[in-house]
Amino acid sequence: MQYNITYRKKDGGWQYIISFKEDGKWKQRSKQGFRTRGLAKAAADKRVEKMKKDLKNKQKLNKEYEGITYIEFFNMMIEHEKLYKEQNTIMRYESANTHFNDIYKLPMDKITVIHIQGCVDKMILKGLAYSTIDTYVSTIKTFFNNAIEPYKIITENPVNDIKLPKIKKEKKVIKALSKSELDKLLKELDGYISEPEYIAVLLAATCGLRVGEILGLTWDNIDFKNSTLKVEKQWKRLKENNGTKMGFGTLKSDESYRTVPIPPSTLSRLRKYKRGYPTDLNNRLIIYKNVASLSRDLPRKFDMVGYEITMHTLRHTYATLLIANGTDFKTAAKLLGHDVEMTIKTYSHVTDDMLERASKTVNIIFK
Repeated sequence: MQYNITYRKKDGGWQYIISFKEDGKWKQRSKQGFRTRGLAKAAADKRVEKMKKDLKNKQKLNKEYEGITYIEFFNMMIEHEKLYKEQNTIMRYESANTHFNDIYKLPMDKITVIHIQGCVDKMILKGLAYSTIDTYVSTIKTFFNNAIEPYKIITENPVNDIKLPKIKKEKKVIKALSKSELDKLLKELDGYISEPEYIAVLLAATCGLRVGEILGLTWDNIDFKNSTLKVEKQWKRLKENNGTKMGFGTLKSDESYRTVPIPPSTLSRLRKYKRGYPTDLNNRLIIYKNVASLSRDLPRKFDMVGYEITMHTLRHTYATLLIANGTDFKTAAKLLGHDVEMTIKTYSHVTDDMLERASKTVNIIFK
């Protein structure tokens, strides 16, 4: 890189001026306000090194993508991601992208921090939750990182230096019902909601299944002889028809594939349910259109009987009752379809309760 540096006194301090040749033209970069010439020189040397590094990186850029706009790159990446990611993930990407429409037509190498900050500021003015904004920005940041490597379209990520609103982080308390509260809820719901809905509630509360896993159950997954059920698929949004098709799909993780014991009361109810309710061509237990509908409809009915909870609350209740009654974390994790570390992290509040009870027991024994 051809360049030279000059220094001069300006406004009571020192200024450096870097003159350099780029694309056959001489340009300048300058900064002032340094107390001494030595400080100005140190700053100028540091900036020159960065300019050399940027130039070296720029020379490595892939000429094939020169001039590609943000939306062109985003669409290219989405088509690639569709081969590897779930449809719900693709939809999250596309949802985040709608809030960055101001940069759609800009070339990737011309997008700066100011452009991204402008999009963020608009989201704040629209009243979006700060956590939502943070999620959208993190999503877009990933796409710019891909533009650096492996595609070599840009040298720096303009998302890195933007200012985000501070999110007040509060300790998340896992909401779970006591055994008596759960028994009361099941009694209140019996006959109040449809039998398929009641079976879904039972499977969440007494077997710890996720909603997608419940809707993905087929009758061949139920082993009435051994009182177990096998979780091997889930009902989910598929990639066909732009994500509008629902069907059987893979589970959340390798740990999600599991066999779970069915309590006697739940097994008895399942036997009765199988005799009285039809299945479909897929042999499903519960013929519900999609996960979102059941996840939305049941909490409304819980609320009608005085419980402000979700289906996931029932899964938390199952886990909490298991651990509180002596089930070790490794076994609980296996039944929940979690890894052990996640189970310990999520249900550490249970161990606090157990320690408190143990402390009271010790005081009684050794008083």
